[in-house]
Amino acid sequence: MTLTVAATLAALALAQAGATAAPQATTAPPPPAAGKPSPASTTAAAPPAAPEVPVAPARMSLVAPGAPALRWGEPARCLITAGGRFRAQCDAAARRCLVAPDATLGPDGRATGPLERAVACSQPAVQPDQVAGFELVPALAESQPGFRRDERQRASQVAFDLARRLWLGGGWSAGSQPWSDQAVVSSGARLDFHYLELGVPAIVRVRALDGWTAVNGTAAELVGIALDYTRAYPHPLLRITTFVGRPRRFDPPLYGGLWIEALRLESLETRAGTRYERSGSVAAAITLDLWRTADLADYVRLKAGGGYEKVTGRTDGDWPVILALEGDARLDGAGLHHLRGSAGLELVLPQGAGPAAPLAKRRQRQQARVEYEWIVFAVNDQPASLVVAAAGRKRDDVPDWPTGWVAEVTAQLRFSLWAPPPRGAPAQESLER
Repeated sequence: MTLTVAATLAALALAQAGATAAPQATTAPPPPAAGKPSPASTTAAAPPAAPEVPVAPARMSLVAPGAPALRWGEPARCLITAGGRFRAQCDAAARRCLVAPDATLGPDGRATGPLERAVACSQPAVQPDQVAGFELVPALAESQPGFRRDERQRASQVAFDLARRLWLGGGWSAGSQPWSDQAVVSSGARLDFHYLELGVPAIVRVRALDGWTAVNGTAAELVGIALDYTRAYPHPLLRITTFVGRPRRFDPPLYGGLWIEALRLESLETRAGTRYERSGSVAAAITLDLWRTADLADYVRLKAGGGYEKVTGRTDGDWPVILALEGDARLDGAGLHHLRGSAGLELVLPQGAGPAAPLAKRRQRQQARVEYEWIVFAVNDQPASLVVAAAGRKRDDVPDWPTGWVAEVTAQLRFSLWAPPPRGAPAQESLER
């Protein structure tokens, strides 16, 4: 039978507290004696008594493990009972309501403050008679994608987009570089723009103020700004058909793009104690993605191009020819683990007579680098990550500098000042057991 208002309120508070109660047993009345009139024939029948229910507890309780979560993006109605203030999402067809405390809870389950990172429940509030007979399911309040609530309904960001962030870092570098075995600091900004171009996905990646410096000033490198662009293509750039047996067509995953960089600065103290300073005005290249994810965020690509640079103390400049293989990939859906790598060659051609001896007229720079980043904790929902990198370099464009391969290993703690959740991050569906 339909529950009364009092029974509904008690059932809701009872579900939040986890209490149970046994229904009161009733005994059928004895049949009337033969020849005597039934009581119903002389008086009106009394209405049936409502079933007894336990008294509602005076406080809320912690959300139980396994409890479902309200759905993000759908309205939640206010529901006020003797046990406290709740937010509810009801399904009239299923006669079922998910009901969560509309508050942040303390260790004892009592409300301690407003619910974090949630839209206020909507008015008018759900009236108890509107949900009479509904199944009331204790639940967890909804959380926006990329966030998670615990049993006290506290919200924490648990997924991060490191392709949209500002960061500062610091650590230690060791190796055979002349400036190695000392502390380093680093910084950078990255912002990826995803959009549709002619109906297909496209991306522009922006990097700014990306660089590092040795604490004692003996070495530093900084990129002012760099942009690269790529997009999906409705038709493959390269189509190969073979005729061994029946004809077969192959579409290699090749996707073209553009890359441009401006204001690259490098400063080194040579073994002789002199200063070598190089400034790259501009560089540009064509990129060719060999592999990438559907959202274009992760990739492995080839890059070929050139630029113009000058070295302090020389009147003419140089034209570097750039060839590189680069990769950037997330290792998990939450963006907590990233792997990056590059290997490249720069052939430096002189604009005029070239540098003075003993440097050659044509010089080169070679490098290979791999970097792993792991977000280990977050402060106020801003991630802090451990970054470990290993690199090898060989160059002959700097006087009084090693001309063979030198190695370098760096470990840093990197603090992101802004890193929102990844696009497409899922919303929490339940409280994990």
